[in-house]
Amino acid sequence: MFEEKKFDYENYIQKRLKEIDNLDERKYAKELLLEGLGSIFKWTEAKYAALEQRIQRELDMPGERFCTFMTIVERKDYDPINPFWFPICGEDIKSSTLQTIYLMAGEDGLKEFSKLETVNGVDEASGRTIRFQIRKTERYEEAVKRLYQLFAGNHIPWQSVHMGHLERFFDLIPQEDISPGAKVRMEWGAWEAQVKEELLPLWNVQQTKVEVQEFRTPSIDQVLYEHVFYLPEKRASEDGYLIEAEEDILSIRYEENKVLIKTKQESLQNAASYRLHQGELVISYGYQYPVLSNLKKNNLAVRYLHQTGNFLQTPLELHKKIMEMAGGLEIELLGYEISGRDEKIIISGKILNGDMNGFIRTQVFPDDKRNILLLRIHRNAQQENYLFESQIRYILSQLQMEFMEYRCMGVLV
Repeated sequence: MFEEKKFDYENYIQKRLKEIDNLDERKYAKELLLEGLGSIFKWTEAKYAALEQRIQRELDMPGERFCTFMTIVERKDYDPINPFWFPICGEDIKSSTLQTIYLMAGEDGLKEFSKLETVNGVDEASGRTIRFQIRKTERYEEAVKRLYQLFAGNHIPWQSVHMGHLERFFDLIPQEDISPGAKVRMEWGAWEAQVKEELLPLWNVQQTKVEVQEFRTPSIDQVLYEHVFYLPEKRASEDGYLIEAEEDILSIRYEENKVLIKTKQESLQNAASYRLHQGELVISYGYQYPVLSNLKKNNLAVRYLHQTGNFLQTPLELHKKIMEMAGGLEIELLGYEISGRDEKIIISGKILNGDMNGFIRTQVFPDDKRNILLLRIHRNAQQENYLFESQIRYILSQLQMEFMEYRCMGVLV
């Protein structure tokens, strides 16, 4: 896929002006070209950019306002007034005896670490050895599962959430009593460099309780009621809003400064809104760790295809889909093939699966006898990034939702 490069007319004119030996003529030509022709260039580019923005707005992609962003931050650097990043679980920012660690390792290290059952710690005051059970943190996956249920309840198409950070958190459960305020030094041995303590996962989802008086009922269609939720800010229309209510939501419609919710109930009780912040990331001090997102790189061609729904499942189109979800990493697709049902027929190479939507538990193919859509991906220097293979698994997870007739797998060769 080729992108249009901007023509640097100022540099080009400056270069050609040096070819004029007569300084008076060079000065006159500079005024004529840079001030005269340059103004025309700037005006043309501004008009072209405005036209492109208008066309892109007309080819709206509804899902782009519901993108999720995730990162991690050290507890001491957490900024509670950051307007973009929020804790995935509120209890993480409260004092708790539950200790959670983050494993900064690749897929192989993650699988190996998951086999550990216990780890020892030493009470620095008494020297007593305390055993901790290592358990995969489940509360973050439950939060994503609740988000999925909100998408379904609001009739918004689900897009795979990048779980690369969340699946690397583990809880340490003490098997013995620990004195309040005791400092325990963990003995990680060979894992010392990969295990990080005091890290919090953040995302762009902000929960707000919606008071009943914020709703109005401007129109009633027989037994159907339409409630209006006014957005709090002018540019809030760029963000996505999900409504959680005890009543079933029949439909939801977005307008410039409000969200209209249709239900069978006259009033909404115990309603809450979930705002998915979009736009430019707001980075506070210490927010230095990678940001994982399901935001797809798009352009005019991508928007047009989504608008028309005419997708040609060709090798080029498949390559474009992967590039849209690469997240800034250089992922080189060598090719793909339709293999048989047995994974054993795949030639040597590291196999990756699109399993980040495992919590959905869709049983469309209970025996899973589908053929395999196998993507061959080149191993490159970026594999040193511990999240490289997680990025591929995220891509496979999203492709799996689009190619339900196959089992989507990847192999690094």
